[in-house]
Amino acid sequence: MIIRRIPMNGLQKGVFSLLATKQTTPTYDDVPEEATFPFITLGAFTDKQTGNKTADIHDISLQIHIWSEYEGKKEVNEIANDVTAVLTSWPLDLSADGFNVMSQDVDFFEAFPEEVAGYHGVITFVAKIQNLGG
Repeated sequence: MIIRRIPMNGLQKGVFSLLATKQTTPTYDDVPEEATFPFITLGAFTDKQTGNKTADIHDISLQIHIWSEYEGKKEVNEIANDVTAVLTSWPLDLSADGFNVMSQDVDFFEAFPEEVAGYHGVITFVAKIQNLGG
């Protein structure tokens, strides 16, 4: 019998680490009151178990939000380009948490104006992750 585990804490830690070290826009899990725009936050996620009786494999998605006070799309688009380049150029290493990232990619990006001011972008990051135990 296989013991199943959800990889989300390890995945969020890995994505946060990549974004914090490989690009320049501040990235937060919990936005401090003194934060200034633009910044990135980690948002909603999904985790669908897709393995079998002998392999604990998960298809996950993680929303990455880009927040900007700039009235046009330029700033959000530039940050989204940087985030996409980071997430598709450097592999996530979740081995310390007992997981292997089998694949990772950016599924889609959308941007829209905020009601009061600025623009908001959402990147949906996807990955296939295997529980190695631990």
